[in-house]
Amino acid sequence: MKRSVTVFTLLAIVVTSVANSYFGIGYAHTFSGDESASFLAKVELMKIEAKEAQNNLASNLTLAKDHADALTEHLTSNDTKEISERNERVENDLNKTLTSFQGTFENKSAPTQADVDSKLSELNDILGEVLSVRIDKDQMNNNTVKALVVNDLVGEGLEHYGEALGVSEEQHSVSHDENSTAHTENSTANESAHDNQSVAAESSIVVNQAAYQSAKAIVERAAALFGEIKSVIPANSTQLATNISSGFDELKSGIDKIDHFDAIDKIVDDKISAGLNEAFNLKLPEEEDH
Repeated sequence: MKRSVTVFTLLAIVVTSVANSYFGIGYAHTFSGDESASFLAKVELMKIEAKEAQNNLASNLTLAKDHADALTEHLTSNDTKEISERNERVENDLNKTLTSFQGTFENKSAPTQADVDSKLSELNDILGEVLSVRIDKDQMNNNTVKALVVNDLVGEGLEHYGEALGVSEEQHSVSHDENSTAHTENSTANESAHDNQSVAAESSIVVNQAAYQSAKAIVERAAALFGEIKSVIPANSTQLATNISSGFDELKSGIDKIDHFDAIDKIVDDKISAGLNEAFNLKLPEEEDH
């Protein structure tokens, strides 16, 4: 009888260990609001690039492939490790689904619309699972985290717009980093960087169409997400909400008109990020005067 109990106990330990590995019950650490916001923004970017790949399939296969290739540019090995800590099966499924979606555009012949539509649906499904295991529910519903996601996306939209105009990442990375949830310290190189941006963007000619499409789509998504949290801004700060909304309108209009990069940068810094910072107390670094 004693031996049977021992065997049963050992079997229970093995089953529990396997279940923990499969279902993600384990010892993963708790993520901060900044970390959660950063990851949520990455998922939004993956969804956007996948959708742009789908949208371009019928009219421009090269652009569709460019967007598919960009699908994983923000996903790091550390991100997948963190997903695996929570649920190894979901992490494996995510990698397989991403590879499958990108592989659809690698063939010599164009994929069918039905095939891409199906793979996009699979991708959105697994990304939903990823969020459910990677982001704690209280942070998923936290308005400050949501505001940080909006701010991150606006920064990504600005970065893609710079890429679209041929402005090097080095020229605007300093100002973009200041708008991120990483809370990087202010750099003394800001003034020089903004001067370079003005010169580099004089032509206002799009040299990278895929990046331009992404910039527009990212800003549209950021504006939509802001619309979801706009109502929680206190009644005594309604002017802030109005100013941020106005900033988004100016930003979208400026990108549509292919305004100079420094003009777009100024809208992001002075109207949107500054407004979000004040409205939601994001504690972002202060932007130097342009």
